[in-house]
Amino acid sequence: MNEMIMISKAMPIAHSVCQKHQVRKIQAGTYQICPKCAVEFVNNQNREHHKLVQQMVLEKHLAGAMIPERHANSGFKNYIVNIDNPGQAYARNSCLQFTEAMLDGKKSNLVMSGKTGTGKTHLSCATARTLLKKGMYVRYITSAELAQDIMGSWERADDTEKNTIYRYSEYDLLILDEYGLHDREKRLELVHKVLYARYDEMKPTMLISNLTLAKLQEDLGDRLWSRFQHGGLTAVECNWGDKRIGCY
Repeated sequence: MNEMIMISKAMPIAHSVCQKHQVRKIQAGTYQICPKCAVEFVNNQNREHHKLVQQMVLEKHLAGAMIPERHANSGFKNYIVNIDNPGQAYARNSCLQFTEAMLDGKKSNLVMSGKTGTGKTHLSCATARTLLKKGMYVRYITSAELAQDIMGSWERADDTEKNTIYRYSEYDLLILDEYGLHDREKRLELVHKVLYARYDEMKPTMLISNLTLAKLQEDLGDRLWSRFQHGGLTAVECNWGDKRIGCY
């Protein structure tokens, strides 16, 4: 309304009337324009620009998350749950509740452990895509890739191990997949440094592993496992068959 008044005051009133709004048009040089139509046009242009900016931001977030191409469209709705397998429903609902809690500002952790091909990565990427669409920053990476990136900082002239670890501690959510498949000793220590850093920054982590939950707890160690539970921990064990080869 304010925009229409400003337009009307700035230009002389014409004799013709806008059939849509039933108001007198204004004279703009040789053209006659309805002030309400002019405001609607500007607002529509602003809305389209806002949509374009939002889409560009979302695309940037999605690209930065490094979600595997195979899971570019993985969501909670297309995660197949076998009616005879309550564990799959529990896994999906646990990840969905974890996602909703994050959107509400809760900071907790989630671990998914169990056999290969049970849909763990699918659910983690569904979590990531949901959060990304809401403007949060998420990063997906395997444990081995994370360790390799930190080790690479030793040879990067403009980087350090400390800076690399800091970057991974800044994401709203870090999804660390295939935990336990990296080399032991030094690489394991580097991965743990990131997990400790995220705990100190109060940032949630989703940890995915083919190890059993008991073995995963042993591998993390008492100190790190204790920190993972601080603030709340959702533990999901996926112990059904490999969905990739049709076993449920």
